[in-house]
Amino acid sequence: MLSLPAPLRHALRLRCPRCGAGRLFAGWFRMEPRCPSCGLDFRREPGFYLGSIYINYGVTALTTIALYGLLVLGAGCSAEQALAACLAVAVALPMWLFRYARAFLLAIDSSVNSEPSSAPGDTGGPLTDAQLSSHRVNDGQAGCAMGIALTLVLVFALLMAAVTLWFAVGPGSGGGVWDDGGLMEEPG
Repeated sequence: MLSLPAPLRHALRLRCPRCGAGRLFAGWFRMEPRCPSCGLDFRREPGFYLGSIYINYGVTALTTIALYGLLVLGAGCSAEQALAACLAVAVALPMWLFRYARAFLLAIDSSVNSEPSSAPGDTGGPLTDAQLSSHRVNDGQAGCAMGIALTLVLVFALLMAAVTLWFAVGPGSGGGVWDDGGLMEEPG
């Protein structure tokens, strides 16, 4: 039987990838700066944790697609019911997965790099508070840009859902057929 590497098992428990004892998060969205047990520095270069967005997005997209298919094809739900359920999952699941996506990204990084690499000319070891402060501006700008991009994706997805619902339950949806001009006509 296959077993997960220790850092990935620790990520499932939201624990330090090195020792498995220290907690990664001090709150729902706030990470500890370092492991309270072994001292592993959880701080990485600016923008490092933006990669967790891709993990979160991928899991959420696959889950909602599978859920829609199961509800419509398997359970016989209407498209509107399936879309409503998928919308609820698409809003709630990323918030729940936030910590796990970060934990898995840190675990993968810790598996590949036993310690964070240092920049040229650096003495090695964790970044000082002054070095971290100088990088926070870039991290904030990257986070802001990613937030704008994700907001645009969400707005597009909501518009597509609205168009789908309009065609499903809006005017002319009572069994109409497409004419040559692409417009809905009532049968008759």
